[in-house]
Amino acid sequence: MFRDLITGKAFLMSHTGKYFAILITAGLVFSAGSLAAPAKNNWLLTFNVSDKGAHIVGNPSAPNKIVEYLSYTCSHCADFELKESPQLKAQYVATGKASLEIRNLLLNPIDLTAAMLARCGGKARFFGNQKHLFATQSIWLGQTKNISAATEAQLKSADYVGFMTGVYQEIGLVPIMQQRGISPAQAKTCLADKAALKTILAMTDDGTAAGVQGTPSFMVNGVLQDHVHSFDELKTKLK
Repeated sequence: MFRDLITGKAFLMSHTGKYFAILITAGLVFSAGSLAAPAKNNWLLTFNVSDKGAHIVGNPSAPNKIVEYLSYTCSHCADFELKESPQLKAQYVATGKASLEIRNLLLNPIDLTAAMLARCGGKARFFGNQKHLFATQSIWLGQTKNISAATEAQLKSADYVGFMTGVYQEIGLVPIMQQRGISPAQAKTCLADKAALKTILAMTDDGTAAGVQGTPSFMVNGVLQDHVHSFDELKTKLK
């Protein structure tokens, strides 16, 4: 039933206009989070939110500005998060040599649900939420067959909050987010956050307009990189 919702291009081609336009024209307002004070030693403890709502970890004055476009339903993104990102953070972000900014590039509606949940709890919780979603990706993606016809109908009727709430409950994200200390009531509030929804959709549109064609994709100091998929490849682009 939901195979076409997790394949990527089908969602972007069929929904980018109608689906995104409905939400973006809803008159919603986003307020970016305030900047955190710089940490003195470990820059992995410094979290900011950009004016476009993207989450950033690291030294705001770092000589290298890394932007990662990712999808939570992307297996390659999970591999980078779990296998490559720890080296990047230890060698460049923690030391103040680079900051890392995360931007969404939605591939499907299930991806949207995970992206909304990653933001739950504020900027200090975001990177931990993201790592946990990627670490458990095979569990919750493996349960997409449990998405009900009623939940699918909510998507078709443009009840996006109802759809995301149904997905959250039906593919096993309830206990996964509880492991992060986020209760069902908190998660449902996050899924109903219209400002966050608008922000995520806008980031996807911006990424597509910038020429991002897949995930993960990286921008280093304002330049979109080709064929960069690992830490070893990425560090050759850094100062």
